[in-house]
Amino acid sequence: MRSLVVGAVVAGALTTVGCATLSKEQCLSGNWGAVGYDDGMDGRPMSRLDDHAKACAKVGVTPDPVPYFAARADGLKRYCTEPNGFRVGREGKRYAGVCPPPVEAEFLGGYADGERVHAATQRLESARSDLSSADARADKRARQADGVEDELRNPKLTDAQIRELRDRLNRLRRERREAIEDGRRADAAIRDAEREVDDLRALFSPRYGGW
Repeated sequence: MRSLVVGAVVAGALTTVGCATLSKEQCLSGNWGAVGYDDGMDGRPMSRLDDHAKACAKVGVTPDPVPYFAARADGLKRYCTEPNGFRVGREGKRYAGVCPPPVEAEFLGGYADGERVHAATQRLESARSDLSSADARADKRARQADGVEDELRNPKLTDAQIRELRDRLNRLRRERREAIEDGRRADAAIRDAEREVDDLRALFSPRYGGW
């Protein structure tokens, strides 16, 4: 199973977006060891140096790859651990395939566990959002229905106006019932997701600590 995870994760490696990776001051400071270490700690791919070169070309600076890659390797030692893999997966971040073979398997094991937690917490957040939306929709339809009932008390209404208002009232009441039912389903989904998150916390906390 985890061999499948490796393929899927590496295939989905990050690509760099078109924005400056370093400021003018960082380029001019020439501290390529610090830049490389930070990139290693963040799990950035080797192509990150090319992005830095493009950013620094604007101020006439060329990165020094020797200290950069030496420090990047040290940063990767901190990044490529099982606990950090769990953190990266749990936070929903992508893995760029940067860990060397001797330690990649451990990192990806933690990453897969973290992804399980991330997926469960996302389901919980989505269910909570669905419940909030359903409740708001039900309340809005109730207020609108009350307004239509007030309009129906007007003795000057024609038969056509009364029929139109009653049709609108029936529609609003129907939509309120549908919203209430959506809320019930969302509430059930919340309970299911909460149980799943609690189960994963009990399973993984002894190994990775709490979150």
